[in-house]
Amino acid sequence: MSAAAIETRGLGKTFGSVLALQDLSLRVEEGEVFGFLGPNGAGKTTTIRLLLGLLRPSAGVATVLGRAVAEGDARWRGDVGYLPGDARFWPRFSGERTLDFLASLQRRPPLLRRTLLERLDLDRHVLARPVRTYSDGMRRKLAIVQALQCEPKLALLDEPTKGLDPLVQQAFYGIVGETRRRGATIFFSSHVLFEVQRVCDRVAMLRGGRLISVGDVETLRRIERRRVVAEFAEDVDPAGLAHFGEVGPATPRHVELLVSQEALPALVARLGMLPLLDLVVERPSLEEAFLERYR
Repeated sequence: MSAAAIETRGLGKTFGSVLALQDLSLRVEEGEVFGFLGPNGAGKTTTIRLLLGLLRPSAGVATVLGRAVAEGDARWRGDVGYLPGDARFWPRFSGERTLDFLASLQRRPPLLRRTLLERLDLDRHVLARPVRTYSDGMRRKLAIVQALQCEPKLALLDEPTKGLDPLVQQAFYGIVGETRRRGATIFFSSHVLFEVQRVCDRVAMLRGGRLISVGDVETLRRIERRRVVAEFAEDVDPAGLAHFGEVGPATPRHVELLVSQEALPALVARLGMLPLLDLVVERPSLEEAFLERYR
């Protein structure tokens, strides 16, 4: 077994009477892309701040890159890239000055800066402008660059695609793949199920501050069901579709079902034999997926 990039044992955090994280025991191997999945408020950001030593744990211990995390101990942080979920910059700094300053704190050369800027379409004219003139999407791009520009051994990315348009999201997924191929470990926090499935090797599910599942991405794909909404031009019998999945709200001309991915092709073929007027297939929300499995 390779060395652990991240290891926690019984990690917990309370804020007064509020339990933010409880008994988190987790191991992230070196070189993997690890998804940390949960709805907003699940405890993902609290976990990342504990791993960085920005918060003091109420219980348990954490080890990052072989060193025990201690609040205020910054000796190991030069090997860690951090993308906050709510990244804020100095409004009067230019983009270039921002990147230079943050690279100086890591005490490592920003060897990947130019490549990242090109991939995210941030040119020198944009970098010369004050950050206060940036759109939310441009600030997010800048945040990604600062997190990865110094070729960190470990990247802690909190909701990295928040505010990015679809084309930039595609570029970011490519960057994640390249970062992994260089041997870095990526800890990828998100509440978006499909993007975690797309880029991660393993996924941990967190809800209400508790770890409820850890597994590979293929396992996650198998448990996810689809919501199918069918509208018909003539009356049909909804009960005739029950063997494909779980029938929800239904009338003779409107049927909603929850079906597994395996059953979806057969269901679509059956619906094609009926007087189908419209068909919608949706991914359930993450919260619905959690409630379905863990209610």
